[in-house]
Amino acid sequence: MYSVHPLRLVLLPLLLVGTALGDAPQAPPGNNAEICLLPPDEGPCRARIPSYYYDRYTQSCREFMYGGCEGNANNFETWEACDEACWRIQKVPKICRLEVSKRQCGELREVYFFNLSSMACEKFISGGCHSSENRFPDEATCMGFCAPKKGKYSFYSPSFCYSPKDEGLCSANATRYYFNPRHKACEAFTYTGCGGNNNNFVNVKDCKRVCVKALKKGKNKKMPKLLFASRRLKIKKKQF
Repeated sequence: MYSVHPLRLVLLPLLLVGTALGDAPQAPPGNNAEICLLPPDEGPCRARIPSYYYDRYTQSCREFMYGGCEGNANNFETWEACDEACWRIQKVPKICRLEVSKRQCGELREVYFFNLSSMACEKFISGGCHSSENRFPDEATCMGFCAPKKGKYSFYSPSFCYSPKDEGLCSANATRYYFNPRHKACEAFTYTGCGGNNNNFVNVKDCKRVCVKALKKGKNKKMPKLLFASRRLKIKKKQF
């Protein structure tokens, strides 16, 4: 779980609304589209705490000022924490990221829109308002324009090759190797001796044999270049 920003505790007496700061929303680890696609919400209080949210329209993490109470879970202490939670959301064309309007302005029509949460085209009744370009006459047209190409990386290599680097929970210092999906290469890291995940190899040869060779076999199938959003390396803080 992401820790509470220390400034939020310092500014607690300044908040005008009596909501306990410990109740501020905290996003769970991993990539959760239902969290990352929420609109930014600074909350009703008046502190100005620099925080970060995932912007569905730019498909990147951006800074905003959090008021210090309430709001929603799309609220991270640092850019790195936001990126760690949301970087796996797939890239799609700009108009496919737009929300649709269900206001009625004229004749009702059955159309399709691309739902970024489900990564699928869904039917809805358009009220004739032209407030969003995310509208298509049929499902095939919608999917053809918005859906990521077939051939995701995970179809060519075992799924654990795309698990994040995990140093584990203990205090040993053993050199191991993991597959970095952004660089498409096996890289060294320090394993602490217990815990972690299966993206962990004793030598670089085994890592390449399992993850890299399988990836190369899929190149002839034209894998999408923009499957993953930009991601910075996160330095984990250990607690002993």
